[in-house]
Amino acid sequence: MGSRGHGKLNNQRGIALLEVVPLMVIFVMLMSFGVGLFGVVHTAILHSIAARAYSFETFRQRTNLSYFREDGSGLNAGTSMNFSKKGWRYQAVQHENDPRNLFVATVRPIALGNRVPAGDNTETQNNQGIYTIQDGQRNTKYSANPVWVMVGYGICINATCGGN
Repeated sequence: MGSRGHGKLNNQRGIALLEVVPLMVIFVMLMSFGVGLFGVVHTAILHSIAARAYSFETFRQRTNLSYFREDGSGLNAGTSMNFSKKGWRYQAVQHENDPRNLFVATVRPIALGNRVPAGDNTETQNNQGIYTIQDGQRNTKYSANPVWVMVGYGICINATCGGN
């Protein structure tokens, strides 16, 4: 009678641990990115709903959209907010933590829970430099972490809107 199969080298206990540890790391990483990307998509959808609802609320089946009348500004010509000089009206959702009352993109991390190194994104690049990207440079100049979400709805008031 030999001790075949009962030696220390043939012991299989603990081998599953070597398989589970890397799988758990991969699972946690995928869940982190999944939750982060869900947050980005959720933010974009909610901002789209809010901007569209605000647009319909301020337009409210009016035939003349030149005046902003929600605060009574269309009643007095001296204090009225008149949009006919611009030729368009635009509604967007502001960043929730930005007190400057400007249209600034909302920032969402691409992964939650772990630190993913941020790219070369800065506030100036994403709020102003995004409009200077040429067609040949698209998707090559800016990184994607964190994700910047900006949703807005607009309407042309006169025929000169968007003519350039």
